[in-house]
Amino acid sequence: MGLFSKSLEKLRLESGFTTPYAFYHRNGGRHVFPFTFAYYLKLERGKHLPRPEWLPVLLSLLRIPPSDELYRRFVTDYLRDHFGTEENYRSLIGPLLSSKNEKNYGQQTTKRLLSEQAYHITPAQYKAIVGDEATYWAFECLVNDRGSFGAEELAKITGLPKAALAAGLRKLVAHKLARRAAAGKFKSPLAGKFYLFPRSFPGLETYRKKLAKHIDGMVARRGAITHESGVMIRAEEGAVHRSIAVMRDALEASTAYSVYDKAEGSGIFLLQIRARKALDF
Repeated sequence: MGLFSKSLEKLRLESGFTTPYAFYHRNGGRHVFPFTFAYYLKLERGKHLPRPEWLPVLLSLLRIPPSDELYRRFVTDYLRDHFGTEENYRSLIGPLLSSKNEKNYGQQTTKRLLSEQAYHITPAQYKAIVGDEATYWAFECLVNDRGSFGAEELAKITGLPKAALAAGLRKLVAHKLARRAAAGKFKSPLAGKFYLFPRSFPGLETYRKKLAKHIDGMVARRGAITHESGVMIRAEEGAVHRSIAVMRDALEASTAYSVYDKAEGSGIFLLQIRARKALDF
């Protein structure tokens, strides 16, 4: 007992949660986790092993998906602790696993940089951000620029009502996502940082739908679809998930192109992965 606890702690740190308290409470606490904070501390101290069905929950709440190497270690350390002795593990599980484990150093570098910069939005903050269109776009403008903006300037940029944007800015300040600057303008402490929205809390789908509506509305009014591509394949679902993991790494790497000052041709772009199942076949 104890190997899994070390893997769990390493994954938490790699994802940018510097303390167990931050990991548990910034993800929504008892409303999201199937156990108490005291029990989570026991997991990290090697006092208990979580139920198997809790492993996907823990991985999801890390927000930054682990590299293949860390993911493999997370699972194998769990199994090692579960089977009690290394001899039991090697005789029962060892033959099923490949002994080769190639390291992807590019992926490791990207994840290290992301974890160092990551700010994990809490469920309460997320609800405030996407609760209405004006607050959401005020947030996006502030976090994507190191400068300061007032409601009137944001109204010209977004085409949204000045009064609604002013209310949205006040809401962001209340949730510590913005602060007042000189002459009635506002800045975000998250500008230039890699921020992550929560992955799981009660009612999340309702807020995701609101977010999608805010984005679709702005693209229709002020933006454009710059590229669409896709491929229709017949595959096992597990293979599709592995493909998504590869594409997700590419998306994370694309954050290296982010700019936080006005540049020629710059804009706010949404890059996303979308996988839809058409039918069983």
